[in-house]
Amino acid sequence: MDDEGLTLIGPTVVLRLPGDDDVEPLWRAAHESVEELQRWMAWFHDEYSTADVAAWVESARRGWQTDDDFNLVITERGGGSVLGACGLNKVDRANRLANLGYWVRSTATGRGVATEAAALVAHWGLGVLGLNRLEIVVATTNDVSLRVAEKLGAVREGVARNRFWLRGAAHDGAVFSLVATDLGIHRPIGDGGRDEGGSSPA
Repeated sequence: MDDEGLTLIGPTVVLRLPGDDDVEPLWRAAHESVEELQRWMAWFHDEYSTADVAAWVESARRGWQTDDDFNLVITERGGGSVLGACGLNKVDRANRLANLGYWVRSTATGRGVATEAAALVAHWGLGVLGLNRLEIVVATTNDVSLRVAEKLGAVREGVARNRFWLRGAAHDGAVFSLVATDLGIHRPIGDGGRDEGGSSPA
């Protein structure tokens, strides 16, 4: 997908594709949030470095090129400070569904940043890409992320037992879903987005 100039703009945040200039700010944001990320994010580890962030940025670029993942950096509108990341991954082209994920640095929590960013990505995924379903899977004890899913209006469908393996222990996952009508998006019956061939989610 050729969306190098894509930006999603909300009242307080702007989401855009990650670039090399984001490596250091993302690393600082992650290390500011060690307590939360170590507990809930499998990708974060004790020696998480700028090289790890650079690898994620490169992976994000490839994901956009191959339509496999659609990850964006969350920045503060006006100031441009990096606040975290949000995106769609685990894209299932055949069934037009994807996973919606998000994380926000500790100093930006409690301000609605994650909810606003996730809402922008959800509207884009279900409206522009024409996906049929977004899933949010959150550890049942991750209260902050659970609240984000709830504030988005996602429907809690149940609990997947032992869904996550984090820090040497299994955790159950609450499964939420969003479909177009949850967000007031209405498409003609049979409309699957821009490509009905099933080779791409867009």
